[in-house]
Amino acid sequence: MREKSSGLDCEKWLGLELKDRELHLCEDIREKAKERGFTGAELKEARKNLGIKTFHQFDEDGASENWFWYLEDGR
Repeated sequence: MREKSSGLDCEKWLGLELKDRELHLCEDIREKAKERGFTGAELKEARKNLGIKTFHQFDEDGASENWFWYLEDGR
């Protein structure tokens, strides 16, 4: 596990990761957070505080395993 060397707290880091307002695969964000030394609890709190939205991908066979996180415009 990497030390939180950037000096960013989890909420600020997550906001920067999602600032482009695009969909980001939730598992990718969780892995990046873990690599930076953030705990699951920190990530959950940051997600809640930032008002992160979720999107569950569906295809012709129904629900997929893919969940995405994104920030709405204006946040």
